[in-house]
Amino acid sequence: MSKSVSCLLGRKASTSNGGQRISFHILYHIHTIWLFTVGDLRTTCLQTVLFGLSGAASGRFTTPTRTDGLHPAAGAVALIGSLPQVFLFVWLLLLVSQLSNQSAVGAPEEDALNKPYRPIPAGRISQRQVRQRLMPPAILVALLLSFVLDVHWEAAVFIVLIYVYHDLGGADVPIARQLLNGAALALLGEGALKLAVYPSGGTVNSEGYAWTCGVGLVVATTVQTQDFRDQEGDAARGRRTLPLVVGDAPARWCTIASMLLWAMLVPWLCGAGIVGYLSSVFTAGIAVVSLAASRTPRADEQSCKLWSVWIANIYIMSCLSLLC
Repeated sequence: MSKSVSCLLGRKASTSNGGQRISFHILYHIHTIWLFTVGDLRTTCLQTVLFGLSGAASGRFTTPTRTDGLHPAAGAVALIGSLPQVFLFVWLLLLVSQLSNQSAVGAPEEDALNKPYRPIPAGRISQRQVRQRLMPPAILVALLLSFVLDVHWEAAVFIVLIYVYHDLGGADVPIARQLLNGAALALLGEGALKLAVYPSGGTVNSEGYAWTCGVGLVVATTVQTQDFRDQEGDAARGRRTLPLVVGDAPARWCTIASMLLWAMLVPWLCGAGIVGYLSSVFTAGIAVVSLAASRTPRADEQSCKLWSVWIANIYIMSCLSLLC
């Protein structure tokens, strides 16, 4: 009797340990996937979600499709309710982008020096496994979800641009690098805007599409702010970024001029009034001073963060017009 009880307890313990191991492996791989995107959650992901929600909240970029109207309170609830699908859409495409970026030729070696916490240099997964086991299902899930949510065009073109950027050498051609970055972020923003307005019974109008293109142009002409901090690593990998091609000083002053121009032009185009002008010029001014005053990698890292704050301000500019 005691022997049978011992066997039974042994089987239960073995089953329990097996279940724990399975749970551990599942959580381990989920955490690995999360680590691919965690570095861009507060920048690209959050900013794009805010872009979609603020554009929908402004009411300027949508055409109502409901004939019975929608109570303001119900509209607010619908806007908040769109948050999960907006975030999921943006995060999935961000995941595809980062899987491609971090598994590109030479990327793991560079990350081992600059960002050793990333999954590949940390030894959580190999470069080959990312390309063969993670990227195909990630792309498939992103495309299927975007088809269900009716933002398949934005998702498909975004994935093509990511392929051109990371695998066909687009990242190594200065002008193409700028345009691909701007176009990709414009597509993310367009999809987020569409998903934010759908629940309230609306569609994006021509002004909304023009707004997303305009924001993409702002990004395309200022995104080289990110390249100043990485000049040593980019030179080692043979990349041809704007600071390396035209020189640090010309690229820096060109970026400063672009930021100041857009800081004054965007609020005027959005009709954001004094609130928009003050917030845009203030955030751009801090970033510009930082970019001009110090030219060390550490200072350029700070300038990049300040540029990101200014871009976030541009993203919500349409909503600031409501305060006028």
